Amino acid sequence: MRRPFGFFSFLIVLLLPLAAAWPAAAADSYHVGFRTVGEWSAENKLRLDINVWYPSIRPARLLNYAPWEISAAPGGKAVAGRFPLLLLSHASPGTRFSYHETAAWLASCGFVVAAPTHWGDCMDNMDLLFTWPQLESRARELSAVIDLLSANAELAPSIDKNRIGVLGFGAGGAAALLLGGALPDCEGWSDYCTRAGRQDVYCNPWAKIRIDKLCRSLPLTKSLADPRIKAVAAAAPAFGMLFGSASFRFFHPPLLLIAAEADTINRPARHVRALYELMDVKPRYLSLRDADAGALMSSCPESLAAELPELCLSVTPKQRQDIHRRLDDALSDFFLHYLGSTQNLPVIPPPPDLTPAPQPSAVLPAPPAKRAGQRPSRR
Repeated sequence: MRRPFGFFSFLIVLLLPLAAAWPAAAADSYHVGFRTVGEWSAENKLRLDINVWYPSIRPARLLNYAPWEISAAPGGKAVAGRFPLLLLSHASPGTRFSYHETAAWLASCGFVVAAPTHWGDCMDNMDLLFTWPQLESRARELSAVIDLLSANAELAPSIDKNRIGVLGFGAGGAAALLLGGALPDCEGWSDYCTRAGRQDVYCNPWAKIRIDKLCRSLPLTKSLADPRIKAVAAAAPAFGMLFGSASFRFFHPPLLLIAAEADTINRPARHVRALYELMDVKPRYLSLRDADAGALMSSCPESLAAELPELCLSVTPKQRQDIHRRLDDALSDFFLHYLGSTQNLPVIPPPPDLTPAPQPSAVLPAPPAKRAGQRPSRR
């Protein structure tokens, strides 16, 4: 399903009507380097196109990746030493460039930030929308990014493989929860549309058919948890109704949940807040007033804003600046606390064995014993 011109506008029209190692003073202390990495694995049918931001000794300059213009040092020499790795998973209408300002901020705070484009669920191709492969492939791709960068000659020396976190937006937030060990079971889906109404983005007939099929693929027989992930942040996470009261019993990393209070697609009360209420161990929680999904993205270039005004112009520049200041401060504080040194690193056990217990085979009753001298009956 290739995105025609103005696809996000089309999506809105179609669906919505139907619907402490480093103190805080150290922030912004590094220049930001930038590289791109790509790989295609025919064996695993996995395509990875990744933007990587990292602490560099070279000053930034403007780089043109049409339609995006970003500020970084292309291929800049890395600062000596190893830094935590953060995986950044974009929302469905995004790409690896969509959160470049937040990625650069985190790199300036001392992180290597890797953002892949999820090719089946991005601005240019939404074939996987509202399906289980939408989430499963995201989780697989994010885990594969760790492997790819750990083997990369230029980037591996900058990465501490013991300090890895994940930050996801929208569907990326749901994938981040899966990597942390959450187990979807669709407990909240059975009456979701009764409560939310047909105008909800998940409840139009096309989406509902897909989510019904998704739920038939659950529960999982193998957890998607990656024990290398030591901290998780989920911003305006999608698919909150896929999780239930038992979904977080094997979730071990510290968690930051971020609500975009003006989000009309993943409404906080039905998704991020509902997730918070499910959890016995309450995570950190940040509520961003006036923010919707588009406001969490970086400022759009003019050409993209003209094509996707609903995404790019949903808030004023001043509102976006205020939202990003709160978002970036919360993210850097959270990830620096848990990944800034080995002091607060949690111990993450291996994923649980979800293999169903074998069912006992039916035992047929033995035929009655023959009595001595008894003749076989004739029929």
